[in-house]
Amino acid sequence: MKNSEAIQYTKSISLVIISLALVLLPLFFMTNTSDFFIYPKQILMMGATLVLLILWGVRSYFEKKIVLRTAPFNLPIFIFGGIVLVSSILSPNTYDSLFQSVPLLLSLLFYFVVINTIDNRNAFNVALSSLLIGAVLSSLISILYFFNLYVFPFPSIQSQYFTTFGSPVQHIAYLLPIVLLSSLYVWKRYKAGSLKEFGKDYNLVIHVVSSVLIILGIALTIYKVAVLPQKPIVLPFTYGYQIALASIAQDTGRMLLSFLFGSGYGTYLVDFTRFQPVSFNLEQNLWNLSFSFSSSYVLELVSTVGILGVLSFVFIFLRTIKTRTNPISPLFIAVITAFVLSALIPYSFILVTLLFALLAFYGVYLFLEGDKRVDDVVISLVAFKQGLLAFESEAEASRNRARTEGLAFPIVALAVILLISGFVGYFGTRLLLSDITFAKSLQQDSLTSGQQTYDLQRAALDPESFSGFPYKSDYYRIFSQVNLALANSLVTNLNGASPSAQQQQTILALLQQSINSARAAATLSPMTPANWENLSQVYRSLIGVGQNSEQFALASLQQAIVLYPSNPRLRISLGGIYYQLGLYDRAINEFQIAASLKRDFANAYYNLGHAYEAKEDYQNALASYQVVRQLVANDENSVKQIDKEIAALQGKAQTTNTPSDVEPSDNQEPLEVNKPQTQLPARPEGEQIQVSPPPVTPTQAQEASESAR
Repeated sequence: MKNSEAIQYTKSISLVIISLALVLLPLFFMTNTSDFFIYPKQILMMGATLVLLILWGVRSYFEKKIVLRTAPFNLPIFIFGGIVLVSSILSPNTYDSLFQSVPLLLSLLFYFVVINTIDNRNAFNVALSSLLIGAVLSSLISILYFFNLYVFPFPSIQSQYFTTFGSPVQHIAYLLPIVLLSSLYVWKRYKAGSLKEFGKDYNLVIHVVSSVLIILGIALTIYKVAVLPQKPIVLPFTYGYQIALASIAQDTGRMLLSFLFGSGYGTYLVDFTRFQPVSFNLEQNLWNLSFSFSSSYVLELVSTVGILGVLSFVFIFLRTIKTRTNPISPLFIAVITAFVLSALIPYSFILVTLLFALLAFYGVYLFLEGDKRVDDVVISLVAFKQGLLAFESEAEASRNRARTEGLAFPIVALAVILLISGFVGYFGTRLLLSDITFAKSLQQDSLTSGQQTYDLQRAALDPESFSGFPYKSDYYRIFSQVNLALANSLVTNLNGASPSAQQQQTILALLQQSINSARAAATLSPMTPANWENLSQVYRSLIGVGQNSEQFALASLQQAIVLYPSNPRLRISLGGIYYQLGLYDRAINEFQIAASLKRDFANAYYNLGHAYEAKEDYQNALASYQVVRQLVANDENSVKQIDKEIAALQGKAQTTNTPSDVEPSDNQEPLEVNKPQTQLPARPEGEQIQVSPPPVTPTQAQEASESAR
């Protein structure tokens, strides 16, 4: 095969992969993964990008030179990607951040391969039509589901409100730039009098049909949002703005790093929990929710990649503005629309990918229009004293053919691409297989069998297995609870009888595995309060069974509170441990803090009343119960429950006046005294098992570092 034929084959195959990826991007989902919508799309684009990079490397080998297409956006995109990578590496939750930043970085590389692959109008029209077709199909599916015409044989997604995005807001945001692109293209052709050729110009037909179907899809999706029984929930801008500023200005542990690079790309949940203002607890329908996305993508970037990250993103936008042509291209309008939306709404992976795909198409458009700012540059090796690398236009390179045509540089580039692709592909495949296995363990068929759930989750975390991936803290957190539940089940089934040696060994192994898994979760993601709360729950279940469990439970929960200081539930849990240990004054203090964090939280006052009652302070107990009575006045079951407890205290304490500023509050949780989720039978002091302590917390590590200085 001649080199020219091989080059053409690689270009043709690359165009097919680009087109398929763009068609499938809005459509692809999997029902056998833990996340039906976003994660499968990440896998799709990562796989497509890696293959495209390899094909680009192969093409460079046959061309015997490295050719890169310059564009005004290249430098700012490169800077943005570099800051995202540095941010992830420096993040305290490094693994969590890398899981989100690697797909983004590959989306940036997708921009690179698109702009360096498409070099003629036919290929441009095919690829752009694929983007439109994907949007049309996703819109058509949404329309069919609205009329109860289910095209996929999966019962779990058979709903009028189904979209292939998992979110109607994300669906609308994806379709909006594309429908503007199509509509403006049709309008442009109409102004030029080209609609007479409608039946002959397939490109025009695609744009007209796309515009109609996408507009209909947007209209129906907006209607769905209007009639949804539960509206899409987005973090209000007030809190998104406050958290963004606090995350780069108040992170006392790593002030400079957080200001420059944020908490790590994709770890907004860490910023939300740490810097959520107490006033958020006044939001009746939101206060008990945690948000993994900020109010908008730009505000999220401020928190997660810092000032440098958001400035580099703005740099891309400003460079795009400067490329405005006259007349204005519909692609330019589509790109600017995507940027504007990024400042108004949260962006999932698919919207970020769309933004950079549109930028790539716009860059190709400028190249095909002969814009001098977009050109092909040949990179070649030169003598070290000349700078090692030479950057020349193709015209200049052709005059220096003897220097530019050589296999050394393309071979090195291809080897690096193969190495990176192999590394990312290997771990990406392991993560996918592990996720499928773990998701299967949570399906109803598996949950009916504790042993099957245990076996599947253990396999998903097995570091020795190709289908195991031992770096996801969420997996370990759930696995720790499964181990604890199985141990509790074995103890319960004994009905007070003494366990056999084998049973005792199994119970101890499950308990130890529960602790180790909970510790692993906190080690992998030390800034995630849910991991420390879970570790505390495991230790608390072992009070009376494991040595020092009560101390470890308190220490772990206190770390969770450091990471989520405005959460009243964590204070109630801490007070619950003190209550369980008979330390009523400390319990009262924690319940009072919980009540101050959320003044209309009935369970805070309910637990406070029980702590007072246990201390035999009946007057304050009755006062607390009366506050509870007023807060739950709209809940008949809770009213009956608290009335019984008030009646039981009537003879022990005098009736007090309920504070006048306490009003009934809806959405109250069922009243309950905080207690361990699982409680194993206590063992004699000398027979308690040895329990591993919590891992070193970020706070302790910082204090140790400061002491060393």
